[in-house]
Amino acid sequence: MITPAHQLTAPALGSTSTGAAGPDAPTDASTGAVGPEGTDRVLAERCQSSGDYLAGLIAAATLDHAGQPGKLPELLWPDAEPWLVRAVWNAALAVGYRAGRMSVRPEWTPEALARLRAQFADAGYQTMARHVARTANLHRPVHPADTEVVRDGGSR
Repeated sequence: MITPAHQLTAPALGSTSTGAAGPDAPTDASTGAVGPEGTDRVLAERCQSSGDYLAGLIAAATLDHAGQPGKLPELLWPDAEPWLVRAVWNAALAVGYRAGRMSVRPEWTPEALARLRAQFADAGYQTMARHVARTANLHRPVHPADTEVVRDGGSR
């Protein structure tokens, strides 16, 4: 059964849950229902999750069709010169590897992201600039004290 949008509870921002209300979920005091902001958050999260799921299916189907990862570049660009496709693919793999390492252990600062965003914008790459700005806003650095777990009456 599908829950009507006005009865949804909103997860905390960044959560993977779509059921429990987060402490900051705006609710209607009289009914306890999540307001438009919370509903918007839940629906946006569901859209993102669905997009991620579909992207995984497309990736799996693409590899299944190609037969092996090494054949993917030529499958995606069959009309391009093979040496050019391979050069672009290899550069993209290096960038993807670097991005993966950065996502696990971020090495950037808000200032560095702002500088890179400005470089993209100044060069006319507005969409890339928006992506960098979004990353900077979503992944603010956290001070270690904010995530420290204290147990047993204050001792670590």
